[in-house]
Amino acid sequence: MSEPETPAPVGAATPRPRPLTPLLGAIAFLVCYLAVDFAVGAVGTGTMPLPGEDPEGVYEYLRANTTGSILTSVLQALSVLGLAVVVAGPAAEVGSPAGGGRRRAAVIVGGTAVIAMLASAGLSIAMGLVADSSSMDTVVALRNIGFYTGGAAHIVALGLFVLILSGGEGWTRPVKVMGWVAGVPAVLSILSVFVFYASPLLPVGRLLCMVCLVVAGASLARGRSPIAR
Repeated sequence: MSEPETPAPVGAATPRPRPLTPLLGAIAFLVCYLAVDFAVGAVGTGTMPLPGEDPEGVYEYLRANTTGSILTSVLQALSVLGLAVVVAGPAAEVGSPAGGGRRRAAVIVGGTAVIAMLASAGLSIAMGLVADSSSMDTVVALRNIGFYTGGAAHIVALGLFVLILSGGEGWTRPVKVMGWVAGVPAVLSILSVFVFYASPLLPVGRLLCMVCLVVAGASLARGRSPIAR
């Protein structure tokens, strides 16, 4: 005859779940993005011109670096799939009731960031496939659209996601502080569309947001931040 189960003491603390998927997704998001420069540097030639520079120079560069364009798109897609894991996971539930407004807002802006980067990756593949056979105007247009979708559109949405996510009451102080440090420059990178001198906000905001998500993922993995149920 089995002994009756002893009930848990009243007021006993419930062990916090320690999900690993947000941390793994954030690491993949960061590492695959950083791998772009190394991979493209190994197969590419010359320096990529910035949007707005001589269209003929942009066209010639892209025609000479079709492999680099395709490789960039593959790594970008792998990177943003890591972000998708974070967006769809429990990180956005911290400090928010399940199905609450904060969770919905985080998923919307996070999903927008994912879609924008996937669109940019698709355009990079298209560029690599048609650069040799298409007109200069077509190739340059594809490049410019890809630059803005994978740049300002993606980074602003990413910054909003980080700000909303880190605003949950359950996060530790380092996550909250890092959320503001990363999210504000990422959102302000929208100025780069209108003011060239704001362009440094793009890489700075992107990288800081990636680091913030790694910090948040580590906090969850260590059981430091409670997840809403």
